[in-house]
Amino acid sequence: MELSSFMSAQVAFLQQTLQMSILDKTLNLGAQGTVELLKSMPTQQPVATHPHKGTVIDVSV
Repeated sequence: MELSSFMSAQVAFLQQTLQMSILDKTLNLGAQGTVELLKSMPTQQPVATHPHKGTVIDVSV
């Protein structure tokens, strides 16, 4: 095996490892940002009842 092909294989492996590391950190930052966003959201108020649903009946025979 030539020295240049050996070095080329090592460089390719290093690039792949670096890309995976960057992707992992990016995903962690995205997840962390999502968790912080969800924590900062105000708690939801109880659902308001519909103003006329169930009080008016329209029946025609």
